[in-house]
Amino acid sequence: MSDLLPFDLAEVVHEELLRGRRDPDGLAHPSSHLSGSLRHAQLDIAGAPKQESALIREITLKTGTMWHEFLHDTLRRLGVPYMAEVNMTPWLPSGWAGTLDALFWHPELRGFVLTDFKTQKGEGMKWLKMRGAKEDHIRQTSAYWHAAKKMGVPLAKVVGVFYLPKNEAGTDPIEPMLLDFEPLSARALHADMKKRWGRISEYRESLPSSTVGAMWVPDEPEHWITDALEPVQEREQRIYFDRNTETHEVKLVPHWSTNYCPYPVDLCDCSTQGTTKIGYYDIDGEYIARKGYEHIEPTVAPS
Repeated sequence: MSDLLPFDLAEVVHEELLRGRRDPDGLAHPSSHLSGSLRHAQLDIAGAPKQESALIREITLKTGTMWHEFLHDTLRRLGVPYMAEVNMTPWLPSGWAGTLDALFWHPELRGFVLTDFKTQKGEGMKWLKMRGAKEDHIRQTSAYWHAAKKMGVPLAKVVGVFYLPKNEAGTDPIEPMLLDFEPLSARALHADMKKRWGRISEYRESLPSSTVGAMWVPDEPEHWITDALEPVQEREQRIYFDRNTETHEVKLVPHWSTNYCPYPVDLCDCSTQGTTKIGYYDIDGEYIARKGYEHIEPTVAPS
């Protein structure tokens, strides 16, 4: 570390970013608890100890926040008629809280279009163009859409997610994208939200009374590992084309969220999961299991 300055400027930035993080409110949020590892959601809402967040992750989070602020400031300055940062908590299912980014009035649709703002790595923009909005973003915004409908807002039956690329990738030009879709079914979505909140509540009730609401956070794993804690999130099946053999390999790979697991391995070891080949599809499309993995049925196939 250079001694050019009489203090560590990076440390100042890191501490200030950590200080600005939202304090836990004991509720579940569609933006972070509706998709992915239920074990993570339980630990997070219960206040389990986390590893110190790397500075680069805090910078990434702050970058997203700054883009939200920039977009709102710009839209207000231009006089765009819309509602910003609308608190949906009173109209979400019990135990859930959240704030939608924007509701834009669309005169031709005669309703408001719910829109969310997201930043995205440039490398991932091509996949969004091919496959559409991310599943967790669809679930999050669908929850807000149904809450806004219950609130009484006249809505267009469409949701938009505006993706801003954070960097260039390759030689192809990368532009922001506004992707749209119909909201998910309220019945299925609310049933899942109720189930997840129920499991979160069961876990909190299973913790020692000295842990819940404590002014200090116990570091010992035994305070947090109970029978109500969900198992570590299982790996997913993915298919990869092998150009050398012209076969399609089927592999078990960690869920993308394991790269961001904030917990020490004695609370959640999903970050240590590796990739395992379990079989392949030959040139004729027949699936051949790898020895020792015959018990695993393939759930993916070549398109």
